Amino acid sequence: MRIAIVTLPLHTNYGGILQAYALKTYLESMGHQATVLDREVKMPLPALWKAPFVYAKRALQCLTKGAAGPEVFREIRFRREFPAVSANTQRFVDEMIAPRMIKRFKDVREDEYDAFIVGSDQVWRPRYFGRIEDAFLDFARDWDVLRVAYAASFGTDQLEYEYMQVQECASLLEKFNGVSVREDVGVQMCQEWFDCETAVQVLDPVMLVDASVYKAMAASVKEHPAEGKLVTYILDKSKEKANVLDFMVRVSGLQVHDLSPVTERSLPLAERVVPPLEAWLAGFADAGFVVTDSFHGCVLSILLHKPFVAVGNSMRGMARLQSLLVRFGLDMRLVHGIDPEDDGEFFLSQPDWDAVDAVLAEERIKSGSFLSEALRK
Repeated sequence: MRIAIVTLPLHTNYGGILQAYALKTYLESMGHQATVLDREVKMPLPALWKAPFVYAKRALQCLTKGAAGPEVFREIRFRREFPAVSANTQRFVDEMIAPRMIKRFKDVREDEYDAFIVGSDQVWRPRYFGRIEDAFLDFARDWDVLRVAYAASFGTDQLEYEYMQVQECASLLEKFNGVSVREDVGVQMCQEWFDCETAVQVLDPVMLVDASVYKAMAASVKEHPAEGKLVTYILDKSKEKANVLDFMVRVSGLQVHDLSPVTERSLPLAERVVPPLEAWLAGFADAGFVVTDSFHGCVLSILLHKPFVAVGNSMRGMARLQSLLVRFGLDMRLVHGIDPEDDGEFFLSQPDWDAVDAVLAEERIKSGSFLSEALRK
């Protein structure tokens, strides 16, 4: 079967790239021909008539707010630097995923695919996807194709849709042959907001693929600077997270290897180039311990059997981490802060990986069955 995967744009987000690779790989293992639809990463310039006012307003904000103010010419800098910043991750995307680049979903024709799968990642979050109706296959509303949502995520337990978007997306969701979400709260949101009573929870695609695949990718890199170290992968820095990290460094006695994205725009371009995805995987594979606020950071820690602490990330939605960790009986590893009197013994101890793997095996069967059944309708 010819299947098109509708997901978030593949740029420099490791988790987003890895989940797209994993879903494509899993579908191909089922005997399907899978194509990831990718969109150009764009930051359009302000209209000519509007540009002077936009730039002047930003400049004034910089004068009043200092470093906290907006970057005046951010679109120009982005267009100039993004090809270099994303060169390593783009190589993985081109070689391992080989997506079809489109400018808009309306460029896709009905006779090109037999089925469309929406997911995974926060594909149902308007602030990330763009025109959210297309994440519910609005562009294909009258086509004779199979429609499946696989591990689609709202990213949060708060609905971020406008009223008319809810009505439109609910109508589109009625056409789906199978609906699955990544978080347990997503099932409830489908029921309460979109009148969809058939939604089920399934695994993130990254967890459908055996850990040996990621270990092989990690082993392909020449250097392994994270060997036995405390690896940190923090997407949104804060004082609380810094305190958790400092605590774990103190109680573990391990050196730190930081995999966190570099966001300081004042640094030289060479220091802001995103490392290869394989090097990122190697960081987790080689780690002695992991501190992360990332959903996929937790996923890899589980798959690769690394003791870890997950630090609450309210900016990106707590429901994602809570749902994942509760499912595997690891919710006590999710913290918002650390008691300075704690000796850290619980966090440094190895989880019951046999129990975790038993849950993983069961969930893989359930998730695979969902996909098989949805693609047979």
